[in-house]
Amino acid sequence: MEMSNLSGIEVFSEGEWKGDKYTGADLDELVENFAKTKDKLKPYVKLGHGDKQVLLERDGLPAAGWITNLYREGKKLLADISGVPKIIADIIRSGGYRRVSSEILVKPKVEGTRYSKVLKAVAFLGGETPAVTNLKDIAALGYSVSEDKSN
Repeated sequence: MEMSNLSGIEVFSEGEWKGDKYTGADLDELVENFAKTKDKLKPYVKLGHGDKQVLLERDGLPAAGWITNLYREGKKLLADISGVPKIIADIIRSGGYRRVSSEILVKPKVEGTRYSKVLKAVAFLGGETPAVTNLKDIAALGYSVSEDKSN
């Protein structure tokens, strides 16, 4: 199956979102906790926030991608994503999925250790409006969508 990779996607930002304030220290903590838990939690990409992933399930796909790197640039949190199925990458290229929204777990316990905040997943959004409104648009701003021929 042909897969693609996405690099440098803005997935979260400093600010007040849904009544919760996030600072630069919070972003640093998310990055640090990602490094500690990524192999256990395996943060993934989904289509919208719904639990039912109809397009993925129909095509027998486990996820819309896997978050392989999380880092901070200024007031933004960026992610690199691998294993994006061709059908999803094509929809991104055509502008069908333009925005993202992060799902953050607060105070989860991972293998006996309690963390304050951890990135669980990133949702690609079509017509939905994300809570974090100051992130760059995926397709319109020319993010790199590269093919991964090794899969």
